[in-house]
Amino acid sequence: MTSCGATYITDGAAVLKHSIALSSYPLNKDSKYAYKMVAFVHPQAVECSQPLETLGYEVQVRETPIDASKIKGDFLREKVVKTGASSSIYNLTTASVCLCSFANVLLHISTGCCQEKEYLKLYAYTLTEFPVVVHLDLDSLILQPFDDLYDSMIDGDNGKLPIMYNSTAPTDIQAFYTKDYNMVHPGHAHPGMQGGFIVIKPNLDYFEEYRQTILEGDYRRGAGWGGKWGGYFGAQQIQGLCSYFFEALHPGSAVELNRCIYNSMNDNPRGPNRRKEPITKICRDGQPTCEDCRTTPIEKIKSIHFTLCQKPWVCPGYAIRGQCAEFHKKWFSIRRDWEEHNGRDKIDTSTINFHNDVFQGYCPGQGERNYKKISF
Repeated sequence: MTSCGATYITDGAAVLKHSIALSSYPLNKDSKYAYKMVAFVHPQAVECSQPLETLGYEVQVRETPIDASKIKGDFLREKVVKTGASSSIYNLTTASVCLCSFANVLLHISTGCCQEKEYLKLYAYTLTEFPVVVHLDLDSLILQPFDDLYDSMIDGDNGKLPIMYNSTAPTDIQAFYTKDYNMVHPGHAHPGMQGGFIVIKPNLDYFEEYRQTILEGDYRRGAGWGGKWGGYFGAQQIQGLCSYFFEALHPGSAVELNRCIYNSMNDNPRGPNRRKEPITKICRDGQPTCEDCRTTPIEKIKSIHFTLCQKPWVCPGYAIRGQCAEFHKKWFSIRRDWEEHNGRDKIDTSTINFHNDVFQGYCPGQGERNYKKISF
């Protein structure tokens, strides 16, 4: 948590935590991994972190892991502490989560673009009491156990992994991630990691290497880390930094997972090819063919991320169509299950008739003003 003031932090944290519980031991008999929730809280956000403790998160107060004023690179030092012009687009509550083999869960919350404070996510590497850490955004939802990822990291069992392009996994996997092709022009050589999902092995040496990489500040204007990893939202922070770390500094140590299965966002795999006339649609990942995640059956999806489908607590009209409707139906169903598990008063939906099959009665109308907030 980097600051206070974001809306519906507690609702998102409660539903996300319950979705993890439903996908983990002991509630889910198909999983052998239990979990723990941890919230990394910046000192400026301590006063509003109590709801997370109430929900069962272990709150750890942490300063930003680097002093931005000591970054050597002029461009990164000057820009990483500023809110970009496009930050208002992303002025949404997000969070990160870690699931470890005893499935430890780290929560980091940011309000929009949180500048250098987003590096708080790197503290996931310090949770060395766990063999695996999964880092998610608050607007995510877990639908199935992650045992295939945990098993591959802990035991080297890579037989069931849904890997992009059917690539071969390394023997010793240090990280799993998905990429955000929607943030770049089609065919971009080094698209960024999707900042709302990363699975890692905690490693204090890596944590220090990340710190030194940031302090060195080799982020070039218009080009990014090392002159290649940049040119998209979040490139100065986690999305670009982690891509640079695993592709340039530690190549062959990480795996890009199929984003239709993990961290699914209902994204269009094709974008305009503006290099040719007339403009045509081509695969954003630069491949000749691409899988359309919008057609993936919900039964196959392990986790989802409310980006293009918008946040559940804004009661979006866009959510009533296609795969987005499936995503929101899952979120509101898990919210209802959480309330029943915790003895909360049920909302009377007898007079509500606004897409109840999706919103479960929690949105009597479209828009955030209509969202029925969880009563704490």
